[in-house]
Amino acid sequence: MPASHLPPFTASQVIALLGDAVHAVHGRTDATFLRAERLDVAGPDAITFCKLAGPAGQARVIASSAAVILCGQLEVGANPLAATATVIETRDPRKAFVKIVSALFSPPRRQGIHPTAVIDPEAVIDPTAYIGPHAVIGRCTVGAGTEIHANVTLYDNTQVGNNVTIHAGTAIGADGFGYERTADGHMEKFIHLGGVIIEDDVEIGSNTSVDKGTLGNTLIRRGAKIDNQVHIAHNCDIGEDAVVIAQSMIGGSVRIGDRAWIAPSVVIMNGISIGTDAMCGLGAIVTKTVMDKETVIGNPARPLAEAKALMTAQKKLLQE
Repeated sequence: MPASHLPPFTASQVIALLGDAVHAVHGRTDATFLRAERLDVAGPDAITFCKLAGPAGQARVIASSAAVILCGQLEVGANPLAATATVIETRDPRKAFVKIVSALFSPPRRQGIHPTAVIDPEAVIDPTAYIGPHAVIGRCTVGAGTEIHANVTLYDNTQVGNNVTIHAGTAIGADGFGYERTADGHMEKFIHLGGVIIEDDVEIGSNTSVDKGTLGNTLIRRGAKIDNQVHIAHNCDIGEDAVVIAQSMIGGSVRIGDRAWIAPSVVIMNGISIGTDAMCGLGAIVTKTVMDKETVIGNPARPLAEAKALMTAQKKLLQE
């Protein structure tokens, strides 16, 4: 933790960090806290948040013994707030809490190369990067402030940008599943000549696979977040700040737009495009293009309104 951010922390630090997002403050601004905890367990040395609105939220805030509570707008009437708590009203308590925890409790990024890591002599690794135990780094580049955790493998021709995090057991840059059947029925491998480019501020979870491109590169753009146990096939292009959640399978040459949301266990067929700000719902099987800002669900995936209408019609048929 940076020297300037050592506990105990104060409510006034929280107020300063949130700035214009603060609506009102109830209680002492010099109240201190040491840790961040859930609302239901937070004690008098903790900061917490309440995302519930209205009377239910206010009741939870009043009942909490936390030192500092972030919440939505309150209607303080006959019931006083807990005497020991400092309550900060803010537009979005959860987002505010995430910002505070990130600012005050994030551990410093590690640096250096673990002695058990295997590094190709032609690899270029920024001195501020971290390479964890038993990681294997081929002829790659790894940027400043990047963390490569234990047992990660970066195949040759992988470029990793700055402030990237790749969690344990992930493989980046293996060959994709590319074959052509010969006249006698055998499968002939399509040699992959491309690589993988991971831009700045990307995070990739554990035990995920990102295949290299065939003739070009697979691209994970700035700020994208890839969860655990995801498969991203060759030649994919994952947009800026896009999210791909656990157990999703992204077929070859798929294009996912900026800020798109791919929910858990989604399967996207080869060559499909997912638009900017689009959403593919839980377990969707996507076989057609998804337009910008469109939400699709189901198997096969359909636009949300169409899928709901179909479910309503099916329900009526079952009731007849």
